[in-house]
Amino acid sequence: MNKRKECIWHIQKGDPDWIKEFPQNSMYEYLKSTAQTHLNSCAIEFEGNKISYKKLLQQIDIVADAFSASGIKKGDCISIISINTPQIVTSIYAANKIGAVVNMIHPLLSTTEIKKFVQDTNSVAVIILDQIYPKIEKISWDNNFNPQIILTRIVDALPLLIKPLYTIKAKINITLNAKHNCIYWTDFLKSGKSCNIVSDNNKTSAEDVAVIMYSGGTTGIPKGVMLTNYNINSYGIIVSEVIKPVKPVGKKFLAILPLFHGFGFASGIHANLTQGVHIYLIPKFEFKKSVDLIFKKKINFMYSVPALFEGIIRSPRIEKTDLSFFECLLCGGDKLPKRLNNKFSELLKQGNASTVFCEGYGQTECVACSIINPYFAVNSDSIGITVPDIEAKVVEIGTQNEVPNDEDGELCICGPTIMKGYFNNEEETAKALQIHSDGKTWLHTGDLVSRDDNGYFYFKQRISRMVISAGYNVYVTQMEKVINECDEILECCVVGIPDRVLGQKIRAYIVPANDSINENTLKNIVIEKCKENFAEYSQPHDIRIIKKLPMTHIGKVDFKLLENEK
Repeated sequence: MNKRKECIWHIQKGDPDWIKEFPQNSMYEYLKSTAQTHLNSCAIEFEGNKISYKKLLQQIDIVADAFSASGIKKGDCISIISINTPQIVTSIYAANKIGAVVNMIHPLLSTTEIKKFVQDTNSVAVIILDQIYPKIEKISWDNNFNPQIILTRIVDALPLLIKPLYTIKAKINITLNAKHNCIYWTDFLKSGKSCNIVSDNNKTSAEDVAVIMYSGGTTGIPKGVMLTNYNINSYGIIVSEVIKPVKPVGKKFLAILPLFHGFGFASGIHANLTQGVHIYLIPKFEFKKSVDLIFKKKINFMYSVPALFEGIIRSPRIEKTDLSFFECLLCGGDKLPKRLNNKFSELLKQGNASTVFCEGYGQTECVACSIINPYFAVNSDSIGITVPDIEAKVVEIGTQNEVPNDEDGELCICGPTIMKGYFNNEEETAKALQIHSDGKTWLHTGDLVSRDDNGYFYFKQRISRMVISAGYNVYVTQMEKVINECDEILECCVVGIPDRVLGQKIRAYIVPANDSINENTLKNIVIEKCKENFAEYSQPHDIRIIKKLPMTHIGKVDFKLLENEK
């Protein structure tokens, strides 16, 4: 195992303990080893129910024993379909303890997609929230395939005092398919509590696949990204050391991103639990509830997508509150509009916050963030520099040939967080993971970027979003960036739509900053702005004013939906 390299982050931090080796064990073992010094601290708080690190480890062991008692063993796959709950956290680590692989499925996928992902991975068990079960209730599994279905409930994770009230309010009535092998979570756990199995993790390797997460859902058919224990443990250490304070134990983190996403689980849960952080786990994003919690609990860390931070700056509370409790705010998952960046940074300064608003870039294929804007030298026009132990370069599209600085090309990434490959998809794996002339395996991200002489990267757009109009390449995200600079415009999305003459033509969707702006006036502003900044062939042929942009379930603009609109 190679020692960690000295880099700009190390020079700034001046930490003599920086050089270390990454853990050569499982996620569970790494969590267990790091938790020993703060067992009585709160690990997860969910709807008022506090779970200490000691209790969390105990719950993980019970679930692991229940898995073992039901015959689940090393190498088996367990699918999870749920919003964020403590049961999902314990299930992930319990599966990891016995060497099983967790297949994280988006709960809002179609029934057909869910069936495919469960069967393709030959999952022996499916852990699903009861509210979601109706989506799969009518599934008939193929070829005598009949996984155990374990139904969890929100109420199972609530404090005793509010359980009755929730049960009355929720009124969840479901009908179980008699052909399904179903069991409720509480009954399932009894088998783990009553048996004397001691789950053994000694045979679990750092290179074993720990989780499968899906990528590419907004640009194509979702692909199962296989992430190893080594990938996720390495990422946890890297991200913790570049954005956390010296003593993170007891600091408060808002886990608002979904756990079926790399940014949500690896950044929000694993990196924080292995540092002793107090995590406030949110079932799903609810704007008012989330913002109230941020100010009431004085959240120290928060990683989220632009949509959440956009919502926060609209809250009347932010301009009247001392914001010095903020210690790290990281925005990723989608391009951060400069207007939002500037406004949020201004509010932080006014609120006496010592931190800055940072943007990060990453993909599920490299766990999460690989490039972050450093807090000690923020460049608001850039997505930042590579984090420690990650290398990045820019190559000519379709080749492995590196381009000079300041020229556009495809971003390639190399390091310990790079996925093992796509599940059952050798063709796509070969496209994404390529061995270059230096003998290293590089991830071809499919993103168009440039790099300056100081090592800062500038995101342009997904290569797949490039619009070709009348034979010319049009970079729609660059147009979005310019349009978003207008004070009259809150946000926008530019897409290419089919055209028999031009091949594709440009359509711009505009969300006004307020309802009082005349639509024709707003369209003229966009037209003039584009004329000033872009060639004639890049001009929007169609401008549509809408109240809000459609979002995917992880907070990104759903440009695919807009592309398909008539």
